[in-house]
Amino acid sequence: MPRSCTVTPTRVVEYPNGDLPGGLAQSLSQRFDEIEEMFGFSYYEMAVTVQSAVGGYPGWLQQPNWPDCRCGRRMDHLLSITASEPVEGRWFPLDEQGPESSDPSKWTETDHVVVDTIGHGMDMGDLGGVYLFVCPECPDMPYAHRYDR
Repeated sequence: MPRSCTVTPTRVVEYPNGDLPGGLAQSLSQRFDEIEEMFGFSYYEMAVTVQSAVGGYPGWLQQPNWPDCRCGRRMDHLLSITASEPVEGRWFPLDEQGPESSDPSKWTETDHVVVDTIGHGMDMGDLGGVYLFVCPECPDMPYAHRYDR
């Protein structure tokens, strides 16, 4: 049974993560190294939120597995429901970190009492998630899901 919790929407911009074509990822590897050196997080940690989200990109823990619609189009990501919410790092909500700052070196240590109250408290599989997809191009808006463990 999910734990009662509140929803605090945060608008973010996400980028493809494990979905990057191999050649592009290789071409950008030097830039990814610079990003990690500058911010302290790898591109892959910063590209996608690995938490419950509406829209954006799935935070695949396994190989990406986008469903195709019967019309032949790749479906759009609609919703992710993940087993856990981030309790540290880049995607930990700023309002839970103490002083609001975009500078990670100024973030305070995570209060474990706060950590225990974050999220819905449900474990799904091996702490993965469920991703829901739709095809907005088709009149009946078909949908599909993928389970990522």
